[in-house]
Amino acid sequence: MEKSFLELHKALLLCRQECPWTKGQEIEKQAGEIVSEALEFKEAVENNDVENMQEELGDLLMDILLVSVIAEEKGLFTLKGALDEVYEKLKRRTPWVFGDEQVSSSKEAGKRWKEIKAEEKKVKLNSIKEGGPSNV
Repeated sequence: MEKSFLELHKALLLCRQECPWTKGQEIEKQAGEIVSEALEFKEAVENNDVENMQEELGDLLMDILLVSVIAEEKGLFTLKGALDEVYEKLKRRTPWVFGDEQVSSSKEAGKRWKEIKAEEKKVKLNSIKEGGPSNV
């Protein structure tokens, strides 16, 4: 899996250098492409079309990776930064997996996730109001 991910990332870097269409893409345009691909993936799920699910998930990943390439070119953020951030978020929001909290059901886990997310947003909003860093 790691090899496939890295190969796709390298291919997108090459396309960004060599392909006129890819060179011309911007984050704003890709945001619309991501929404479109997500809707196509949703449709494949609703139709229980496993083959198309895989294809659309691949398209979605490609568009997301392209955004990360463009963002890195512009000095906005890095793919590593985005991956590190989402990994830390997953650990914070699932303390029953990565900590010592206990949940007894899927419903309870979902409720707890939402509570933690709401608390993080509250802390972030308060920090912004106070002029401090906005990351939790």
